[in-house]
Amino acid sequence: MNPIQIEKLYHPQYELLSIDDKKKLLTKIAATYHLELICFQEFSAFEKSTYTAVYRSKDGIKFVFVPGDTVKLGIDFKNKKLHEIFNQENLDELAYVFLDCYEDEICNEDMIAKKIKEKLADKHILFQIEDYLNHHFTKEKDCIIHPLLVQQDYSETCWTKMSDDELKQNTEFQKMIEKAEKDGIDEITIYKTVLFYQENGNWYGKRYKERTFQDLFQDITDNGYSLPTKREWEYLAGKGCRSIFPWGNNMDFSMNLRHIEWLDSDGDYSLEKENFFGLHIADDPYCREIVYDNGMFSYKGGDGGRNICGGLGMIWGYFPVSPYFQDNKEEIGDTINGGYDFFRRVIRITDDSVNVL
Repeated sequence: MNPIQIEKLYHPQYELLSIDDKKKLLTKIAATYHLELICFQEFSAFEKSTYTAVYRSKDGIKFVFVPGDTVKLGIDFKNKKLHEIFNQENLDELAYVFLDCYEDEICNEDMIAKKIKEKLADKHILFQIEDYLNHHFTKEKDCIIHPLLVQQDYSETCWTKMSDDELKQNTEFQKMIEKAEKDGIDEITIYKTVLFYQENGNWYGKRYKERTFQDLFQDITDNGYSLPTKREWEYLAGKGCRSIFPWGNNMDFSMNLRHIEWLDSDGDYSLEKENFFGLHIADDPYCREIVYDNGMFSYKGGDGGRNICGGLGMIWGYFPVSPYFQDNKEEIGDTINGGYDFFRRVIRITDDSVNVL
């Protein structure tokens, strides 16, 4: 088999290839990295699309190919007024959190609308919103993103699945499950110990094992994988979008979003679908992904639910899923928080790797 021409793995060259040529290229990638080619597929979301392939590794992990690109990442709010960034509906929602909801006079829609208008005329309030935007999003930078094989779904860090035998043979576990069924509960969590959950009528269990960031990273690299960098993750989540979210600057209030009480339903959540690269990514602010840059670990894709849990509502609550959000308040220690921390494996496609068959 001829070696892969690395330049064809980057935009715009990749996009200019015919479907047949893309299939040949994607098949060569499978052979080079000893992956099972599951299917060819075009993924589309937010008016962006990519024709790619889904693979399975020998350890059962699904990957997709993501072409490289030279792209501007980050977002610059400098010299932009809030009304130039957001529509009125979103501005009202941003200002709502500054209302004192315990005041007796705020009791009807007209009074709320009046108070919101007053807040949006308050320069101090506007400064606080602008300051948040300027300090919680990465700055614009031209970046080269090399071609990647990317794990399609993020993985848990500290929870490992119990065997069915272990779950069934433990009498204490069975008592807990029986009580949960009587109480109409389908999930039981004992903090950083065990988790039981019901799915399609069956009960499953997981055990918690504490891990450090370095232990996780060593395990990933020992198996031939890497963690994405901040900028790689931004590209995977936004494909170079020039807005806060891949779909624009404004939240769409017709979206069905997890953790937003007045939107929650039993239907599919709007963001929990494959994106334009075929990835499940940036879909839940409670689930933050670990990224790695020059010996430093940090998070992308969530804040562990801090904004939502703090009662800040839909827009503030979902800012953390923006490709460009950076959590400046979170201090990274040595130990992973398995309830909120997740990771995604990547394989960087380089000149050396594509020429060794």
